[in-house]
Amino acid sequence: MRLYVKASRAESTNGGGMHRGLFGLIWLCVLGLVAFLGISAPSAGAACSNEAFRSGPSAHLPACRAYELVSPPEKEGYEVDHELLNVAAPAPIASPSGNTLLWSVERGGFGESLPSNGPSTDYLSRRGVNWSSEALNPPLAPSGSAFLTAAFIPGLTEDLNTTVSTGGVEPPLTPEAPEGSKPLYVRDNASGSYRLLSIGLASGLGETELGLGGISADGSHVVFNSEFELTGCGGPSNEALCDWNAATGALSLVGVLPGGGVSAGAVSIAGLDWRRPVSTDGSRVFFHEAGGECGVCVRINGATTQLVSETGSFQFASSDGSVAYVTDGGDLERWDGALTNLTGGGGEVKGVLGTSSDGTRVYFVAGKELAPGAAPGENNLYLWTAGSGFKFIAKPVTLTSNWSTSETSRSSRVAPDGMHLAFTANNSLTGFPDNGKSQAYLYSVATGALVCASCVVAEPANGADIVGGTGGISVNHLSRNLSDGGDHLFFTSKEALVSQDSNGVDDVYEYDPVSGAVGLISTGTDPLTAYFGDASAAGTDALFTTRERLVPLDTDTAIDAYDARVSGGLASQHPAPPSPPCTGVGCRGESSSPSFGPAASAVVAGRGNISQKKNCNKLGREAKKLSQRAKRLRRNARQAQRTGKSAVARKRKKKANRLAKRAKNKSNSAKNCRKANRRASK
Repeated sequence: MRLYVKASRAESTNGGGMHRGLFGLIWLCVLGLVAFLGISAPSAGAACSNEAFRSGPSAHLPACRAYELVSPPEKEGYEVDHELLNVAAPAPIASPSGNTLLWSVERGGFGESLPSNGPSTDYLSRRGVNWSSEALNPPLAPSGSAFLTAAFIPGLTEDLNTTVSTGGVEPPLTPEAPEGSKPLYVRDNASGSYRLLSIGLASGLGETELGLGGISADGSHVVFNSEFELTGCGGPSNEALCDWNAATGALSLVGVLPGGGVSAGAVSIAGLDWRRPVSTDGSRVFFHEAGGECGVCVRINGATTQLVSETGSFQFASSDGSVAYVTDGGDLERWDGALTNLTGGGGEVKGVLGTSSDGTRVYFVAGKELAPGAAPGENNLYLWTAGSGFKFIAKPVTLTSNWSTSETSRSSRVAPDGMHLAFTANNSLTGFPDNGKSQAYLYSVATGALVCASCVVAEPANGADIVGGTGGISVNHLSRNLSDGGDHLFFTSKEALVSQDSNGVDDVYEYDPVSGAVGLISTGTDPLTAYFGDASAAGTDALFTTRERLVPLDTDTAIDAYDARVSGGLASQHPAPPSPPCTGVGCRGESSSPSFGPAASAVVAGRGNISQKKNCNKLGREAKKLSQRAKRLRRNARQAQRTGKSAVARKRKKKANRLAKRAKNKSNSAKNCRKANRRASK
């Protein structure tokens, strides 16, 4: 006999706490009945086609997920960067399909051909029979390079097929690149080929700061700032904004004013990539002019410029660039060729949480009463929809992280169609006793319901957050905590929301709005924090970092990137255990005619079982490489010390000592290996 109970977690904004309390009482009664009758619940993985991979750590995962190791099991002592310890290193990022992932190693790198000895190395992993990884960073000069010449990735397309890279001062990566300067390149990650972005950059400039502004979703346009005169992009400003066109390979100046003049002030991109300041096809670029007439302007097809707002601040644009939202003087304004004030003056707008990709829906918080249910002076959360106007959702929403302009702290997410909004609040919006702790909420336009996704434990000691590995200071990517369809919401919490969570640190959770269930994505047993990195667009891939070994292929204790994948699991990461040794009568083989020769034990033919010689050359090569890297770092440290960069010198010396120690260990292992081979050959 089995008893099935379906629980709904949908809560309206009115009376949600009472309904939840009643549900909790009913559920306790059901659990008591189950225990009394000895009824067993159905196995969550009974219908999973990947059941072979859902044993061990994967057994607790919801939605038929299974763990897959993304980063290589052997990383030569390095770890996946999981806390954004290095601002130039992006945290784990997923492509929309989930089949390509980008992650980084902090302050170093590994591999047969190490591409960078700088502060970090970025890797691209692709899923096949196994996950395979390649380093993306351009190489540095073999010796004598300053620490700051390390190359890194300041930008990428959403599909991860194209990345923007800064090269080292040496060597140039394309024939036309200048020598002795640090250019900007675009990399085709399928072919590994580079194209020069900073066309016409002079030689011998040394460190050159070329700041990436944005990149179109299709990679056809890259927008960046340059303090140097470039071919096709220059002017009176020392902060020119340039637009590189992949089709023509040419640059054009973005900072052209509506009247045709060139801005004399510094021009910058209007917002970070996830705010869509560059349209999908790159035909429209929203920009800001410091101290000039363009509070927000848009450059169209590199030919004309339109004024959006003289004094407003850019918030979001639609994917095609035909719609933009700005805030100005406490009001929310919408531009679609003409500027319209949506809040009508005195809107007391606190911030914009996000928009749909087509610009027809916008979520924001304002103190003005714009719809029934709102209260003047409160932080009212609204949805404005083209054609139907304002809808009040909840109040008061107090956490400013929901409308933060920083991708690393922003806690709101809007689905591309605008039909779902995820955000956080530390004052109960549904009546649940949250003890003043931050909780994760999900709103659905279709149902009109606001649900507290993380409200499981009453009076919690800890809250929940919607945060992700959204990238370092140089990579502007907003993690997909909310799937495109709104059917997966990922958040983190120290609270034990399921029985498997026993470590008392942050773990990664998933909320399923259909069943109302909360499931654990990380294990809940790692004594260290598990960091959510990103998810695929459908939410079927959940990327996170952990030190735990979650598949048999992972044998070290280093921090790795893992994918908790729906219907996932790879046979190559679950090798069959070795067969047990054969014992007993059945292992003697077939009987044969008796032999009357000398006893086998009386015939000595050497050592009997000859040991297979080991290949010691690989250990020797690894020791040599590590030793060479240590020597280069010591030379660089001395150079830094001579130029007064004592802090940089100390860092290099410290890393050189670590590498030298690893080289010595490898060298000793090679010597022991050779001794063992000599003994085996006697």
